[in-house]
Amino acid sequence: MFPYLNLKEKYGSAYGNQYLIESPNSRQLMRFFHEKCENYGIVHQNEQIFDYLYTFEQKNHYRQLSIWDWEVK
Repeated sequence: MFPYLNLKEKYGSAYGNQYLIESPNSRQLMRFFHEKCENYGIVHQNEQIFDYLYTFEQKNHYRQLSIWDWEVK
């Protein structure tokens, strides 16, 4: 589309085959993210999140419904 820009070559030389690309502003973005979460009382630390997930108690034991659960009248 725009061959004169050499975008493919520029992208390849900058990022190679990376699956994840960190933002050049990642420090500022993460600081902003953590600050907003703290201000609004949102759990945002990985350790806190996984601690909650591992200690979460399932109070109700449900079972998946089946089509065989209904009687035909």
